Amino acid sequence: MSEYKISVPRLKLPKKFAKSPAKYLRKIVIDNTEGRGLLTPENREEYLQRIDHEIAVFERCGYVEYLLGVVKMTKEMSLLGISYIAGRGVFSASLVFYCLLITNIDPTKHNLMFARFMPEDSPKFIEVELLIDKLLCPSHLRDLEQAMACDESEGHSVTLVASNIAGLISRTNHEIWDKCGLMLTDLYNGCDLRIPLDDAETYRSFHYGDLAGIYCLNRRRLVNEMHFNPPTSFDDLVCLCAINRPGAFEMFSENDSRYCFQEEIMRDAMACGFSEAEADDLRRAVGRKRIEKLELYRPRWVTKYGEASWQTMTEQGLYSYPKAHAVVLAYLAYTTAYLKTHFPEEFTRAALCVAVNDDF
Repeated sequence: MSEYKISVPRLKLPKKFAKSPAKYLRKIVIDNTEGRGLLTPENREEYLQRIDHEIAVFERCGYVEYLLGVVKMTKEMSLLGISYIAGRGVFSASLVFYCLLITNIDPTKHNLMFARFMPEDSPKFIEVELLIDKLLCPSHLRDLEQAMACDESEGHSVTLVASNIAGLISRTNHEIWDKCGLMLTDLYNGCDLRIPLDDAETYRSFHYGDLAGIYCLNRRRLVNEMHFNPPTSFDDLVCLCAINRPGAFEMFSENDSRYCFQEEIMRDAMACGFSEAEADDLRRAVGRKRIEKLELYRPRWVTKYGEASWQTMTEQGLYSYPKAHAVVLAYLAYTTAYLKTHFPEEFTRAALCVAVNDDF
């Protein structure tokens, strides 16, 4: 993979919002949300409350102007014909990122926890990573850097990663378009998928164990698992992507998977009085075996849940995975499986044009 780091400038805001960048960010988010038809009578209150909470946290942490810069960059990429999809990381847990077309994942539909990404009382350094479908030609790179050039810089950047998986999805999409005029994905808008996540034929394909070209799942250890216990829902696929690692697969395929995701550790911790920052600190202490920190937090956990629960949590927590990241992997895995199942010729032609590496 090739990476490009593009500096994000401090933008000149409209005069009306010159002293309140957070209000300007909220206006953009709400305009995008309403323009895309994301608000419904059923979710309107939940959406608006979460958007306001996230923007308040971003403002306290000093990231509002960075996000405005990222929005400008994605628009410039679209104008230059540079397609992108959500990259690695847990920023898919942010509804604001979804509304801004930085990611294609709606965190409210997958029960993703914003505090895992950005605890409100413990700011983290964030830097957006996007996957692009091909290497940037010198003229595109130069034009993008010039479009983002500014006298004042926030000191942050966006990382663009030329990825085979983005290339495979993009090429397959164009093969389908050329053949039947059907556009299944819109990579210029963060890979806004137009395919159903409950397609029975796609899930049946996992049962046969033909995982060649399927993102994240083309691993020998999964062939038997797919045959005897194939995923039948998107949630199953998220779990498979989370445990598809040495140690984790054995831990969670043979035992109760209560703490397969780091967010479950945080939720249980917050339920017994931990702040968001403490819950985040606990899941890190478990993953890194920080004994002193664990002993500090242990009494509160044991008082509410008991010693057996603590033992289970600390054992499984060594292998737990961020759900927000697992959902990104599952989206890419499902997309490639869907395309391979329903458009095998186009998928194969696209795969032959893409260099095979560890993505597959």
